[in-house]
Amino acid sequence: MEFNFEWRRLLLLVVLLGGFAALGGFSSPQTDEEHSPARVRKAWFYCVVLFVTGAASASVVDHFAGTMSYSNLRPAYVLVGVLLMATGLFWQRFLKKEVGKPPMAVARVIGQVCCPMPQVVPITRA
Repeated sequence: MEFNFEWRRLLLLVVLLGGFAALGGFSSPQTDEEHSPARVRKAWFYCVVLFVTGAASASVVDHFAGTMSYSNLRPAYVLVGVLLMATGLFWQRFLKKEVGKPPMAVARVIGQVCCPMPQVVPITRA
């Protein structure tokens, strides 16, 4: 395995990491009272590691195999990189959704204020 730091590959790496930062990937979610902040930070760190590893694998890694007629295993590294980035993003979104949701009592109050139950109004005839 070797690294190829061509300007196009570095630009791709910067674009991928910039997109991840734009999606809020490098900022840890705020935890509620149900979840441990240390465990959430650890899981968030793993999400970031997955995405950064996948981005590096998909952009700057080359791997030549064989001696006489060697072949480049770059398509396999690109596929693994895309899978790692997708896993990191999926896990990040799931973690953000699960940790950031309000407690059940608050959700009920917000639901009742925003969407009150319809009331039956009697019809009067004149």
